[in-house]
Amino acid sequence: MTAPLVQGVRHCLREARDGLLRHPALTMLSVLSIAVSLYVFGLFALLAFNLNRLVKGLGQELQMQIYLEESATPEEVRALREGLFTDPAVGDVRFVPSEEARKRFETQFPGLKEVTGAMGGAIFPDAFEVILRPAYRDADAAERLARGFRLSAGVQEVRYDRGWFERLKSLIALMRGGGYGVGTLLMLAVMVTIGTVVRLTVLARREEIEIMKLVGATAGFIRGPFLFGAAAQGLMGGLLAAGGLALSWRLFVDSEVFRENPFMALVAGAFLPIGGVAGLAVAGMVLGLLAAAVSLHRAASV
Repeated sequence: MTAPLVQGVRHCLREARDGLLRHPALTMLSVLSIAVSLYVFGLFALLAFNLNRLVKGLGQELQMQIYLEESATPEEVRALREGLFTDPAVGDVRFVPSEEARKRFETQFPGLKEVTGAMGGAIFPDAFEVILRPAYRDADAAERLARGFRLSAGVQEVRYDRGWFERLKSLIALMRGGGYGVGTLLMLAVMVTIGTVVRLTVLARREEIEIMKLVGATAGFIRGPFLFGAAAQGLMGGLLAAGGLALSWRLFVDSEVFRENPFMALVAGAFLPIGGVAGLAVAGMVLGLLAAAVSLHRAASV
């Protein structure tokens, strides 16, 4: 049983190769269609991958800032510190004096250094930076804790940045959904293109197919070369898309726009992992197979 199977596979591979070479224009059309669609899909996947990295990093560093009144006494500060360290929701606490907050701001925004000097140190009150444990990082739990800290003596204001973080997650989910929607439409268009190419190839070889059926060739023996050929086209298109995506990312990372804009490192600082790159190639091959299978199923002569 092994020998006939090997012979059948060899036949499919040989006929698929000949079919691809026999119609180079149609082959190139299919490969480029797959490559363009997967390239666009890969761009959205790359953006989503980097934004997910950003969200994951920010989620691990979400902080609650507790700003102290200028008139807060050492006893009040000490009592607040002890309360924070004993609170089960608090993972870590760091006291940031006014002068350190000023230096940090001037380091991050050197252009505003003169403004902070003119306004004085009152705009940077002493504060506690509080990192909550993961179980307490949802909006409701954080707000309950914030309300409790606001009632503590010597506290001027409590801020928690979960609100904008949730809005960022919603925006990323919207972008991801839109990107995947566009990618799905493009892939459907690719399947139509490949299916059309397969049908044209079937029509061009209909006399040969009829002869093969007359001599007893099975449906699998006849359809195999078309499926192998479509899978090869899909694989080539996926590899071409992955290569184009890698080249585009490298050129972008080396560009002046990327180096001068720190925000770009957040949205495109890392390339897709090897699994994502391999996924593009596999997706191309699967698209080719599906399109060919649907097209052959509709072709009553095969």
